[in-house]
Amino acid sequence: MSMSTAMSLLVSAAVAYVGAFVLLLGEVVLKRHWRRATLVLGWVGLVLHGAAIATLWLAVGHGPIITRYENLSSYAWATAVIALITITRRRSLKPLGLFLLPLSFILLGIAAYAGPEVANMPPTFRGVWLVVHVVLYFSAFGAAAVAVSASMFVALPAAVRSMHMAWVPEADELDLVAYRYGGAAFALWGAGMLAGSVWAYSAWGRYWGWDPIETWSLVTWLVLGVYLHLRRFFAWSGRRAAVLLVIAFALVLVSLFGTALVSDSIHSVYFS
Repeated sequence: MSMSTAMSLLVSAAVAYVGAFVLLLGEVVLKRHWRRATLVLGWVGLVLHGAAIATLWLAVGHGPIITRYENLSSYAWATAVIALITITRRRSLKPLGLFLLPLSFILLGIAAYAGPEVANMPPTFRGVWLVVHVVLYFSAFGAAAVAVSASMFVALPAAVRSMHMAWVPEADELDLVAYRYGGAAFALWGAGMLAGSVWAYSAWGRYWGWDPIETWSLVTWLVLGVYLHLRRFFAWSGRRAAVLLVIAFALVLVSLFGTALVSDSIHSVYFS
């Protein structure tokens, strides 16, 4: 019963996200006065989504960190949270929701396809450091999603933005948003790796083992660091910085979702 309830709530949340996206599209592109309805529908979807996570959590007895369904749903929720906060607080950044909301319901769609299931928490997957590790990675993903959404608009040719996308904020504003959220993603990702190392020592007796997921996580963090370094010390900005950040986000996806599917890793149980 709890499984079906969780799935129903998840599907309802996905529908609400789609509805919020459609309203936001009309608000941004067609200049409709739908802001209140957009935000209400988006926040309703977030509440339903949170209820779906909580329902499954109570049913299986552990947090949403083990199965593919649980992880995809959690990352989708983190993205939706930061998307709604962003478009609620700053009207000028509404267009970012046109990337962030679809990202949330695409992740939810894949999660729904995988389906909820009962999976026992392995003995090694316990302790406060695991909780800190996971929460930091969820937060880092949300920050990286905002950064790449801004970067994708910056990467477009100026002629395209001015002639066909007049509703997009100025490139300088988007560039600054990408820089700030990219920095937040770098800091959160690094802290997440550090917390994961402490947890790994208590779980497996070592801080670092060059496991494929650990290695890809380190590569992702280093690329984010290169992006920040080039911006800070070599004055990179605009399209070339945006393209590098898009590449970094692709590595984020590989690190979090791809590596566990194709490699033999002691971490693979978390995305089974």
